[in-house]
Amino acid sequence: MELKSLLIFLFVAIMATSIAEAQNPLGIVHVNGTLYCTVNGGANGPAIPPFSNATVQLECEPANLVFSTNVTTNVAGRYDVIVIPSRNATLNAILSSCKLAVDTPLSNCNANLPSVGRLVSTLQFVKTVPAGFLRVTYLIATNFQLN
Repeated sequence: MELKSLLIFLFVAIMATSIAEAQNPLGIVHVNGTLYCTVNGGANGPAIPPFSNATVQLECEPANLVFSTNVTTNVAGRYDVIVIPSRNATLNAILSSCKLAVDTPLSNCNANLPSVGRLVSTLQFVKTVPAGFLRVTYLIATNFQLN
């Protein structure tokens, strides 16, 4: 996601949420990475194509832990999922209760791959940095598996 789009999303997201939710110590949670057309979503070799046009979303239990939307990977397989944590959400709660899920069947990028199941990954904390009057907490997907 380019910086201008990210800033516009952040502005809209903050306006759409209450001041209390925007003041969560985590700030905005940003999960990014690149998805490849493999059964584990990873680049297992130099000739592995990216998984473009895949629907990616952050799923949490309970569902109200974060306010999230679906995103679509670009032609390079890149995704940027940006969510607003609820007022009481903690980093530990997000890491233990949320997963990054790919709802698009793998067969969409390679007919030889499964058409049922979906890729799901746990998350890992990278860093939290100030961004103007908020913070951005960066996470990455760590281990996609076909479920």
